[in-house]
Amino acid sequence: MTTFIKKNSTLPEVKFSLEQWMREKLDITDEMMENVWVTFSMIDSNTGNYRIANKEAKLIIIDNVYEQLDECKYTLAYRMTLKDTKKSGLYWGEFKLDFLGENNCGKITLPTDDTIQIVIGDSITKTSVI
Repeated sequence: MTTFIKKNSTLPEVKFSLEQWMREKLDITDEMMENVWVTFSMIDSNTGNYRIANKEAKLIIIDNVYEQLDECKYTLAYRMTLKDTKKSGLYWGEFKLDFLGENNCGKITLPTDDTIQIVIGDSITKTSVI
């Protein structure tokens, strides 16, 4: 999975869909998703240095997923800041879920079998709002 974003941009968001088959495989229940803290990290693929370390991300929940066939019930998302995208290059990202429920404590890093590639491309413009 690859996300492309231009230098000095905040959109598009980095997203990871937590599909039903994946939740079943990882034994993640709806109850666990009701009380979870989501963070995002990104490292520079050349240096291994963190560009983003455990910054708050969001959990998008679509309750009527059956009416929207192309959507997943749960999607993890992180919106970049201008500081996050000030250096172009290839980065690797991942989401961390901390389950906070009484009977469901634990952590998982997603994706489990790979990383999210993030390509920050050069931009010919830079704007500032006055």
